[in-house]
Amino acid sequence: MEISYSKVTHSLIGNGGATRLYGEALILDLGGKGTVYILPIQHDPNNSLTQVYEDGVLTSFGIKNSIGSLSEADFATLRDATGRRPFKLKTSRLPVIVSFKSETDPKTIFEIQPGEFGRYFPGVRFTGLDIEITTDRITYKLRERLPWLDTTVAPRKIFPRNPPGVLRPLRELPFSYMVTPADFFGDGNR
Repeated sequence: MEISYSKVTHSLIGNGGATRLYGEALILDLGGKGTVYILPIQHDPNNSLTQVYEDGVLTSFGIKNSIGSLSEADFATLRDATGRRPFKLKTSRLPVIVSFKSETDPKTIFEIQPGEFGRYFPGVRFTGLDIEITTDRITYKLRERLPWLDTTVAPRKIFPRNPPGVLRPLRELPFSYMVTPADFFGDGNR
C-alpha cells in the first residue's frame, strides 16, 4: 500500500488533512492450507467498514496527532520513516482479514478474527501484523487472483445481499452483506 498525507488549508470548513491510499488487499498464502486477504479497511464496533492504514501508520510511527491536525514535525517523521514495526491503532482492531470457501465464488467470503486462524487453517496461528516502509512498487495481482473483482456487474450483486424490500439495521448485517469489491483496494485505485 502507498499512503499520501496532505494538509488542507483555506477550505470552507477551515484547516484539516487528507489522505490517499493506493494499492490492493494483501494476499497471504498459507503454504497449501489456504489464502487470506488483508483488506485496507477495519470492521469497527458500530458494524461499519472504515479506513485503517491511514490512521494505523501514524500510530505505528508514534505520531499522536490525527490526520486533520498533523504538524510539520509529524510530516517530517513520516518522510524520515524507515524499516519495519508492529502495526498499531489507538484501538486493538486490525485490518479486516477474509478468506473464501471458494475463491471463484465471492459469495463464500468470510471474515477471520486473528485468534481464529487455527479454526479455519489447522496449524496456523496469527502472531501479529507489521508494516514496513519500502521503495517496492505497488503490486497489481489481486484482480488476476480474483477476476470477479474486475467486473462490470453491479458491485452489490457480487456479494450476498438482502432480497429487495428487506432491510436490516447495519448492526445486524453479517460482514458479507456489507463488503463491496471497492473494499479490496485503496481509495486511489477505485
